[in-house]
Amino acid sequence: MTFARKFKPQSLAPRRASANARTALDCVEKNTPLGQLLQNAQNTLDLQKAIALSLNKNGLEMAIPHIKVGAFSEETGILKLFSPNAALSTRLQQKLPSILFKLQELGWPVQSIELKQAPGGAGISPEKPHLPHEPAPIFSPKAQESWEKLLPTLEIGSPLRQAVEKLIKSKKLGK
Repeated sequence: MTFARKFKPQSLAPRRASANARTALDCVEKNTPLGQLLQNAQNTLDLQKAIALSLNKNGLEMAIPHIKVGAFSEETGILKLFSPNAALSTRLQQKLPSILFKLQELGWPVQSIELKQAPGGAGISPEKPHLPHEPAPIFSPKAQESWEKLLPTLEIGSPLRQAVEKLIKSKKLGK
């Protein structure tokens, strides 16, 4: 037997029957509270795509990655959109009628759009650079002496005196 007969390329090998993912999703949708959650997630995703189309049509394609769907109520027809800053919100406010019309054209029952500036930039926190932890500055004996000379000149019970006392105490303990 030759090597070619024993091992078939992946495309020619007989395929195993895979688990039917659609059946599993249907079961989840029908039998658990997750079904409504899955439907809401799908609706939000579809609405986000419709908003992207609408923004693109109105010349705001640069805003697409920054605008997030906050909530949509089909009963009231109010759509809440979040933007990362006031400048983008102002620009969108100028185009709201066109955006609203395009969403209605796409079949969404939106009656009004509320724009909100999202805290933290639409839920996208900027990555903070991980700076190496710097060691505490050295508290020299001369600095210790200077703070101790300052202490008697401060008013008893004042917040500044309390702060200086705390500083001197922590540095004496070597913290």
